[in-house]
Amino acid sequence: MKREICITFKYNLATGNANLNEIVYQLKELQNDLMLRILEQILKDYDDLIAQRLSRTDIYPSRQRKGLGRHFRKDDKERRYCRGRKVRKRGYRKSPRQISTVFGKLSLFIREVECCNCGARYAPLLSALKIGPYDRKEANFEHEVIESVIDTNYRRLIEGRSIDISLGGIHNIVVGSDIDNMFQEPVSSDNMSAIMADGTGFKKKKGGKGELRAVIGITRSGSVEPLGSYSNKSWDEIEKNIKERIKKAGAFNIPFIYDGEPGLDDFLSDVAESQRCTWHAPRGLYHSLWQDGLKKKESQPETDKIKGLIGIELPEEDFELIKDEDKEQVKSKYESCKAEIEEMVKIFYEKGYHHGAFYLENLSRRLFTNIELWLKTGVIAPKTTSLLERMFREIGRRLKKIAWGWSDSAVTNISKMIMIKQYSKEKWKQYWKKKLGIEGYFNIHIITVESRCRNF
Repeated sequence: MKREICITFKYNLATGNANLNEIVYQLKELQNDLMLRILEQILKDYDDLIAQRLSRTDIYPSRQRKGLGRHFRKDDKERRYCRGRKVRKRGYRKSPRQISTVFGKLSLFIREVECCNCGARYAPLLSALKIGPYDRKEANFEHEVIESVIDTNYRRLIEGRSIDISLGGIHNIVVGSDIDNMFQEPVSSDNMSAIMADGTGFKKKKGGKGELRAVIGITRSGSVEPLGSYSNKSWDEIEKNIKERIKKAGAFNIPFIYDGEPGLDDFLSDVAESQRCTWHAPRGLYHSLWQDGLKKKESQPETDKIKGLIGIELPEEDFELIKDEDKEQVKSKYESCKAEIEEMVKIFYEKGYHHGAFYLENLSRRLFTNIELWLKTGVIAPKTTSLLERMFREIGRRLKKIAWGWSDSAVTNISKMIMIKQYSKEKWKQYWKKKLGIEGYFNIHIITVESRCRNF
């Protein structure tokens, strides 16, 4: 049913002195109060419409009362629903219902009716709006809080925004979110060019230390496909879950990229080809040579050499259009670089750099996987974990920069929120539309905005 709300504004304008900035500033200050007033009027109209249809069953047929007036039978211990839908109006409740919204706190007097069949008294508006007996906030409020948590940490959220909620209240919303149960559907591997995994520490309750681990896929267009976020779970458990999510769990020609973290050497080994992150390679070699007693000045030439050897760039053109001689050049460079690294390993052993030789020997087996896959399939895959590192920086800003004793569920939820919000925006949007029940049953439009005093 179409309804109209008339809004009248009054303003004072100092002619010749008021500027655009001041006008916009004052309108911005007014917007939350205005939205609350409009919301209150819409709910009052809705309440009147519902009460009218339930009390005048002689005018409104049953199809126009569908979904209205559902209530429990009076004094029914089993809390069964009453079949009666005709009511008598019984005025308004003595105290207004307080509901937190994204615009502020709404205070609304709720109409009460009496069922003509069982005598139960109830508020049909609350049932129609799907508001429970103890609900004190609408779901858009939760949406606003979570969106804000993703953008900043808890304390800045309270200090920098007008959201009326405590620090503990924010934490309860994050912990109570059902995001951990969502996004478990299978993911196709057809459009993937790589899979990455990494972990980071966080402060747990009572001073303990926890481990957050995440796995992402990289599509051929370079975008991120979140595959999972886990708190204090072993890599074996995570591997099992990832295999269940990825369609075609058999082997496919993409690399699994990691930074050398223990436990990841054989991760997804029967699904993807292992590749060590090339960005971490020189840093890891420096640390290994330091263990062998070399200072930075002595190990710098070796780390610089590794940087040059692993910096093979692949042509970005379509693999089918690349000339055979150009492919041979890439292959020749790859073979020569691999041979030079093997020579470095021999020299390190001869000089007694056992830590450096062992590190470089293990590294060389998983350093050129992206080149080998390109030569075999033509797919250009990433060779560093930079996308995952960037994501962990975003998560770390929430987990490490504030003094909070995190639970496993809170860490899992907030990390999933950040991953999905930033890298799967359409899925994030659909998740909230489903959670909020956005089905297109309510639309609102501005008909006209004009001043009554245009001419003098």
